[in-house]
Amino acid sequence: MRNFLIALTLLGLAACKRPSPPAATSAPTPQQAPVLAAEQPQSDGYVGVPESAADSPAPSPAGEPAGSVEAPEQVNMDAADVENQLVKTEVLARIDLMPRLTPEEKDKLYVQVERARGMGKIITIPFATGKVNVGPSEVAALQEKLKLSQIQKFAEDPTVVFVVLGFADTAGDPQKNVAISLQRADNVVKALKERAAIMNVIHAVGMGSSDLFDAKNLEKNRVVEVWAVLP
Repeated sequence: MRNFLIALTLLGLAACKRPSPPAATSAPTPQQAPVLAAEQPQSDGYVGVPESAADSPAPSPAGEPAGSVEAPEQVNMDAADVENQLVKTEVLARIDLMPRLTPEEKDKLYVQVERARGMGKIITIPFATGKVNVGPSEVAALQEKLKLSQIQKFAEDPTVVFVVLGFADTAGDPQKNVAISLQRADNVVKALKERAAIMNVIHAVGMGSSDLFDAKNLEKNRVVEVWAVLP
């Protein structure tokens, strides 16, 4: 009888045993895996990229570097210079499109640029395809350029207005390129204020798609320029 009860108990325990976990599924084969390369930005305006993807570096198909932060050895502040006049005209045309300025602020900035007694490019910051953030290396280079004597004098003059122009290349959707160019300019303005302690009035302007710098090499047009304006 005892042996019979033991046998019944063992049978009950076997019936209550925890089932084994299902076998792990095998990893997808290369044919099953998604093709990530097709989802990477191919240009500044690559339509298939979500907005959040624009915040992270995305190398172009050729994988070229973004370049280095540059500053001229001598700043050309000649208001009559052809290049300066061209940029001035472009900026004036876009002031009314600046989203965060009141009509009064737009009028004031328009007058400051239109009547400027001097205007010149002081710093150029390159960006990789689809990138809008200013990385640590760019911030460090920006801080160093601002210490140069030919540039420092503008930061030490409280009457000087800095106009930060963001550009995108001409590939992709023009409206998205406008947004990317403004994000680039905004982030450079933030770096100037928060990391370089620039106290001057600073305005960010999104210039959108451009082949102003090089019509053949698109990477040359993915930049932000900092311009000093002498009202």
